[in-house]
Amino acid sequence: MIWPLMIAAIAVAAPVAKPLQGNGYPTEVSADYVLGCMAANGQTQDMLRRCACSIDTIAAVVPFETYEQAETILRMRQATGQAASLFRETPALKDVVDRLRAAQVEADFRCF
Repeated sequence: MIWPLMIAAIAVAAPVAKPLQGNGYPTEVSADYVLGCMAANGQTQDMLRRCACSIDTIAAVVPFETYEQAETILRMRQATGQAASLFRETPALKDVVDRLRAAQVEADFRCF
């Protein structure tokens, strides 16, 4: 009988692994995007606003699950070998990446 109480106590005490923003994207994912965007475009207050706008626009167009899948596919495409070629050649995976690319174009249009 003590095990269920211990499990419940651990569950209550455990921090939430991925706190979500109002847009459904984990805060650390949005922050990572903004930091990368600023590294590529400049470390200014204006660029902070534009990069934050960009991830917010992407989040409005693409659900987090699709964003996460596309990011994974893009990372896997950078590998070498036959397994990596599956990530470059599979039509369904291309469609996922295309959805993210379209959202990025929309974000560029709105924010930059």
